[in-house]
Amino acid sequence: MLHLYHSEREITIHGAAYEKFGEGDLSHAETQRRGEGWCTSSRAVTGGPTSVSAVNVPFEIPKGWAWARLDFLCRSIVDGDHQAPPQEMSGIPFLVISNISNGELDFSNTRFVGEDYYKSLQATRIPAKGDILVTVTGSYGIIVRVDTNRHFCFQRHMALLKCCGNGSDYLFYALQSNTVKRYLDAIATGTAQKTVALHHLRNTLIPIPPVYEQKRIVAKIEELFSIAVSLGSAADGLETAAKRLDKKILDLAIRGRLVPQDPKDEPASELLKRIAATSHKSPSKNQSEPIDPPFEIPDSWEWVRLGTITNYGQCKSIDAKAISPDTWSLDLEEIEKDTGRLLARRTAAEKKSTSSKHIFCRGMVLYSKLRTYLNKVLVADMDGVCTSEIVPISVVDGVCPEYLCLVLTSQYFLQYTASRGYGVKMPRVGTNDMRSALIQLPPLNEQKRIVERVEELKATTRTLVTF
Repeated sequence: MLHLYHSEREITIHGAAYEKFGEGDLSHAETQRRGEGWCTSSRAVTGGPTSVSAVNVPFEIPKGWAWARLDFLCRSIVDGDHQAPPQEMSGIPFLVISNISNGELDFSNTRFVGEDYYKSLQATRIPAKGDILVTVTGSYGIIVRVDTNRHFCFQRHMALLKCCGNGSDYLFYALQSNTVKRYLDAIATGTAQKTVALHHLRNTLIPIPPVYEQKRIVAKIEELFSIAVSLGSAADGLETAAKRLDKKILDLAIRGRLVPQDPKDEPASELLKRIAATSHKSPSKNQSEPIDPPFEIPDSWEWVRLGTITNYGQCKSIDAKAISPDTWSLDLEEIEKDTGRLLARRTAAEKKSTSSKHIFCRGMVLYSKLRTYLNKVLVADMDGVCTSEIVPISVVDGVCPEYLCLVLTSQYFLQYTASRGYGVKMPRVGTNDMRSALIQLPPLNEQKRIVERVEELKATTRTLVTF
């Protein structure tokens, strides 16, 4: 989880984790450096000791952002008193690196200094709420926010940053990015105990967005971290944690807890009435059985069987000889497990297959009934044919294919198919069991909001593993 925590910051300082503001919002960035936030005008990039050459910047940033050195963003950056202070049995806490090594201030086991010593310190060396501590010696690069008004002081192995304006929250997260960490690793000197010199720390490059964008970035990070915290172990690697986060997002989505309900939306019960009025087919025995809801869903949602809202199992087949050579031909190995990402797109002519195929159209959900635990599901973005182990699914009007795809890839549905699968080496799920599966159906507009929100959050987790 720790890696996930840091990588959330990495993608936000690249401007990649949230919706950008329009041109009209850029004027908010022109506030003065010591006012509400930091200015992103050219002064942050050119002129004076903070000058940043375009050839030296770590990466390209969005329009309206600017690069600035850390000392431009802070009123002061100083380390602790270089003279060892006289210790007392009680008094003002004196923090060392071990008191902040877990990423927060820990006053449970500290040394103490006298009141007179504390009052003799320069104002720039007295921490205040909103300041940031950065370790610079030994375990350098630990970033801690001062979130208390409690009086304390600190050893010289830490630096205290007093931020200009109200930008400390954004700066706190930006400093924890891998970009900053790589810079500190590159400039740290020494052998037994490496040190980041203050002048190097002051030269750290920070990408600065407009003020209101800073606030949105901070809100996005804290939202993602609140979800990540609920996933458990902090020992997970980044990729594992990101996958668990994706699962959590889907679980919240299918329970009606990811996006708010809108009372103006037509309830799903009205859709089911229309389906019942136009259906000329008698439900199977399994489909006509009373529904026992597995868990609670919002009042505007309905539990419905998959066969009621789709044509599952009614596949159209085509002989290999009748397939046009330039037709897209999809096989299971071309779908990435869990993500549904298309790994390759090849034509029937390239494959030279001799077996019959299922026909699908753009917008159909393509579901792998073989080894469902591999979770290979996607929505077709063009017409084509596929192996008979993939079931093309059409949905009725009022059901969003992308939403159904989310339900079919959720842990809830994976558990269902695992309980209904047959076969040992190549387990699969029968058509009747699939048509009888219970699906959570929200109003159509909410389905679309859920899909949009899930894609936004999953895009974030996909970006996490690239940094």
